[in-house]
Amino acid sequence: MKSFTALGLLLLLTACQSNSNNPQTNHRLIGHENFEKQLQEVLITASKGMLIQLPAGQFTLQRQLSFNDAKSVTIKGAGSQKTVLSFKDQLEGAEGLMVKNANGIVLEGFTIEDTKGDAIKVQHSKEVVFRDIQVRWTNGPSPQNGAYGLYPVSCTNVLLEDCEASFAMDAGIYVGQSNNITVRRCFAHHNVAGIEIENSSNGAVYDNRCEQNAGGLLIFDMPDIPVANGAKIRVYNNQVFNNNFPNFSAPGNVVNILPPGTGMLLMAHTQMEVFNNQIIGHNTLGMGIVSWLFTGKPYKSKTYVPYCSAIEVYNNRFEQGGEAVDTTTDFGRLMVAVVGGYKDILTDGIFDPNSLTEEGGFVDKSRICLHNNGPVRFVNLNAAAGAQPADMIKNKNEDSSIYDCTLDSININGHDSWMTKLKPS
Repeated sequence: MKSFTALGLLLLLTACQSNSNNPQTNHRLIGHENFEKQLQEVLITASKGMLIQLPAGQFTLQRQLSFNDAKSVTIKGAGSQKTVLSFKDQLEGAEGLMVKNANGIVLEGFTIEDTKGDAIKVQHSKEVVFRDIQVRWTNGPSPQNGAYGLYPVSCTNVLLEDCEASFAMDAGIYVGQSNNITVRRCFAHHNVAGIEIENSSNGAVYDNRCEQNAGGLLIFDMPDIPVANGAKIRVYNNQVFNNNFPNFSAPGNVVNILPPGTGMLLMAHTQMEVFNNQIIGHNTLGMGIVSWLFTGKPYKSKTYVPYCSAIEVYNNRFEQGGEAVDTTTDFGRLMVAVVGGYKDILTDGIFDPNSLTEEGGFVDKSRICLHNNGPVRFVNLNAAAGAQPADMIKNKNEDSSIYDCTLDSININGHDSWMTKLKPS
């Protein structure tokens, strides 16, 4: 009997030792006492494959959380409604959570609120997952709020799903300068911009809800930043409703030009499909398709392409809101002075010269195509022929027939193939 017991104990110890080296059993549970100190220490020393588990509760933190160079690390709370990290009394740092140079990072099941700057920023990382994460500023709209809620930038292979963001001074959910991106089933409300995809390529944005932001869903390409000329974005099956909230961004921000009451704004981007979206209840503009030149802001880059091209908008539903155009921004005032009010689709008419034929038509592969969107109210401002209001009043054109065309479907096959190895939450 004694030899059997000793053998069993030996086997048990061997199994435990083996499991301690197994990344799948590398688990740290953060306790309630000294929560901030415990969590930061674990983040600093996190090893490959570690699961860092956060308990349910409301926790006050005074310093930015950060970790770098991690591999296959998961930070998981009890759920976004149960685990809340408050930075209302933040003394050091700007972000709530800052991650750099990570590979295989999963952030899941918690809320971050009231950070001085961005709520969660993930930079220069690969295979990044945001799941059931909520970010918010509880004092309501203020230019003192952080600019971005969820903010992956300069990343490869990004997934944001089932997340929520509110009261960001710029964009609630923002993906910038990244490749292979998916944003799905997220809810962005009461931000200046609900969801913004900027200078990114090979992406799908679908099944999201953008409601009561100043602008619902934005796809931008900006100049003079490290990664320019994003392409190949598919935007579909989104509910973009009643985005008439005030633009409370700080003066000087690019998003400060965004007129409240805008459903979607596509700027200086190429190769996009926008389809099967409901764009409903906007007072100023359903969708704008404009060049960077329309902003009037200069740029230095010689490789940046400031025009929209190869964009197909189809099978969307547009419906005007019930109030007057918002005139708190120059863009909104322009809508009243030049256009006379709300439009479902507007283009500035400033197109890449390389996309135009000598006769003034479009090179087929570079066309902007609008079809099967119902009886839309359309205007082309023809700002290329003159950017002053008097010029646009004279040159504007409300005939959309030249844009009645189709393009080949955008190929983003494989952009989400890395997700097949993700474990269920």
